[in-house]
Amino acid sequence: MFSWGLSAGPVVQGLDVLTDGQRAVLRCLARGHEDHEIARVLGLGLQEVADEVTDILRRLELPDRVAAVVFAHEAGMLHLPFPR
Repeated sequence: MFSWGLSAGPVVQGLDVLTDGQRAVLRCLARGHEDHEIARVLGLGLQEVADEVTDILRRLELPDRVAAVVFAHEAGMLHLPFPR
């Protein structure tokens, strides 16, 4: 069973297992940035970004990047306006 879902409990706990750098990578990923864009924005190497994403997925027990984006949104990491 995955640690992400609609409840705030597991999601908030999940954030605790991430480093500040991993949270920054996850925010960028959730905003739709590709690895090369994340690398440029955060001043990281491309392989370092790929490694961080892999570690984020492992730590949060998520199957893929899409699940990571959902996780980030459910955790309240991004505040997006509702469409009008």
